[in-house]
Amino acid sequence: MIFFLLANVFAFALCGCIWALFWYGDFFTPAARAIWGFLAAHSGWTVGAALSPLFAALVLGYGYMRRAMARRAREKAESIALAAHRAGTQLPK
Repeated sequence: MIFFLLANVFAFALCGCIWALFWYGDFFTPAARAIWGFLAAHSGWTVGAALSPLFAALVLGYGYMRRAMARRAREKAESIALAAHRAGTQLPK
């Protein structure tokens, strides 16, 4: 419980520092203005930046799904081979 509370205090402090850095950090204004100008002029990059977390999550989920499907198929083949071995038969190759 203590670790959980300390982790939350650290997370809130880090978020507060980042917020203060952007709220009071006037030195970010030229860079932010340049980035906003680029994204406003190139809507394709804006849409890509907005959708990139979604696409990353979909690709990651697809990879985990394929891995799970391969594991299930391998486990099924192993159980069928074991059942055939116990029955004294061989599976065709």
